[in-house]
Amino acid sequence: MTGQNVDATEDAGQRFQRRYRKIFQHSNDAVMIVDLERDEFVDANPAAVDLLGYERDELLDLHPEDIHPDDLQEVREEFVSQVVEEGSGFTERLTCLTAGDDEIPAEVSGAALDPEGSDGAPTRMIAMLRDISDRVERQRELEDKIDRLERFASIVSHDLRTPLTIIKGHASEARKTSNTEHFEKIDEAVDRMDRMLSELLSLARAGTVIDDRRELDLETVTRDAWDCVDTLSATFEVESTTALYGDGDRLREALANLFENAVTHGGSAVTIRVGRIDSDEKIGFYVEDDGDGMPDEIRDTAFDWGETTDSEGTGFGLAIVTEIIHAHGWEIDIAESTTGGSRFEIVIEES
Repeated sequence: MTGQNVDATEDAGQRFQRRYRKIFQHSNDAVMIVDLERDEFVDANPAAVDLLGYERDELLDLHPEDIHPDDLQEVREEFVSQVVEEGSGFTERLTCLTAGDDEIPAEVSGAALDPEGSDGAPTRMIAMLRDISDRVERQRELEDKIDRLERFASIVSHDLRTPLTIIKGHASEARKTSNTEHFEKIDEAVDRMDRMLSELLSLARAGTVIDDRRELDLETVTRDAWDCVDTLSATFEVESTTALYGDGDRLREALANLFENAVTHGGSAVTIRVGRIDSDEKIGFYVEDDGDGMPDEIRDTAFDWGETTDSEGTGFGLAIVTEIIHAHGWEIDIAESTTGGSRFEIVIEES
């Protein structure tokens, strides 16, 4: 009977080991066994290999500091110490460095494993890592939306107050004097509010994800944008063209704002040129003019919401441009044109 009980106990232990190994091997989360005394990895499952980009043998030759170089001290103080003292722990503030030097945000839960050391502390722990890149990205997008809403609220409450005050003041004077000049001022303030609200709505739309992407020709889309702008006697030249992959409607909107900006600040007779950028450093296109250019002290804030040097402007034109460009995953920079005017460089790809 005793022998049969031993055999039964051994069979149960073997079954437990097989179940444990199957869970370890097939878990969707990265699972690693860490030797706490030697500060090294003892075992790693296939998900850990996939997550970190190492072969299993390579991974087992590494140390935790190789995987978490930036926050290892914090992990030891807040996570590992919790596992040692309480038997389990959790943290979502962990960055894993892969074999390709990519940083992956992860959450990790851990539990102490037997046997315990001579001082009663565990000598090994099991650590389960989960890639939370999607969660972090969603959180970042939510924070951006909240920031956008806060900026909109600030603009609406601040910038619209001025024309409303003008309307109220001139309406009061008009009732007293019946002077038509007050009605003209009211009309001007209403027109400014209308422009501001229109651009605010455009700005809100500009920051959304670009979905309708297709192949476009730079010359075609810029000429379409030019036809939509009141360009007075300004001159438009396409020096070269290139293929683009983007949302045509949104790009026309961005280009139209750049053209309007050039006419506003460069004068009605300004010449605007468009062409491709294809150098060893970057690929993209430019919009430049032969106006007076943009002072260095203004360039750093030119794309900020509400930033303008034009008393009649809303300050949202260039903000709309940069929102649309960034929504495409591109970058925009301000430089000086060969004639001393402003040059906006839209960088699609950098070397």
